[in-house]
Amino acid sequence: MPSTPSRRAARLLLGLVVCAVLALAAAPAVAKGSAKPATKFAAFEAAWRARSAESLAKVMEPKQAVAFRLDARPFNGKSRSMRPKQALSTLKQYFKGVSVETLKDVTPKRSPANVRLYDYTYKPTGASRQTTRLSVQLKQDRNRLWVLASVTESPKPRP
Repeated sequence: MPSTPSRRAARLLLGLVVCAVLALAAAPAVAKGSAKPATKFAAFEAAWRARSAESLAKVMEPKQAVAFRLDARPFNGKSRSMRPKQALSTLKQYFKGVSVETLKDVTPKRSPANVRLYDYTYKPTGASRQTTRLSVQLKQDRNRLWVLASVTESPKPRP
């Protein structure tokens, strides 16, 4: 049976209603976090440069642990998995003991979207300035939003 103008209008209206419902369902998830890793990396970079433990804790998923391995105290090169509350106090202690000079993105173009590499130049209290490689990895939480998964410091590769 051929389509009549009223049937076409009804289908169009039904399509618009379905789109509106899907948009409303997605709105809370988008408001909570970012569907794009670049947004979370920008938040990480800003927090790290500002030496803000509070801002870094906000990049983490509230009930999941993040793996940190940093050379300076209190980490001393040992890996520690921490939830945001524990990370907050530990990172405050870490940032008190270092002065961050630069954080330069050196991620190769073919790297996965959820990994970024940085040349990290800083000066621990009472020590000389050093440049290492900081590997930052994101993962998707249960709402498929990007959150911090790990921050790992390692020796900078030779050119």
